[in-house]
Amino acid sequence: MSEASRAIALQHAAAVHHGSGDTEMVLATAEAFHDFIVNQVSPVDQAVTPAKTAKAPKKAAPAKVVPPVVEEDAEPAADEVSKEQVGEVIEAMLNANMRKQAVELFAKYKAKSLSGVAQSDYAALKQDADDLLLNA
Repeated sequence: MSEASRAIALQHAAAVHHGSGDTEMVLATAEAFHDFIVNQVSPVDQAVTPAKTAKAPKKAAPAKVVPPVVEEDAEPAADEVSKEQVGEVIEAMLNANMRKQAVELFAKYKAKSLSGVAQSDYAALKQDADDLLLNA
């Protein structure tokens, strides 16, 4: 019965403190709820009387790992071709009824779509697509 009452107390404490991220407060509330359930001690009475059990010392917070900031809207270098630029050229091919050539071009770079093309191949793929459009 004690494990069930602890589980209920923890469930209610988590509901009271949902999203706060303060685990010590959740555990303290759960302990108060559990004492109330088991001993019928009012939370007001408990606040006046000292706790019966010693609390564990605070643990040091783990170091936060901050991922490097990557700017998605950053402009590519002058000689670098972006995925959007390649997509625009492929879209132009499709608008010019060159679907078969676009599929063959993707196959040349071992891909079925633009998402399957390696970033290192963007410039070459764009150049090939431009050549096909100019010669159409």
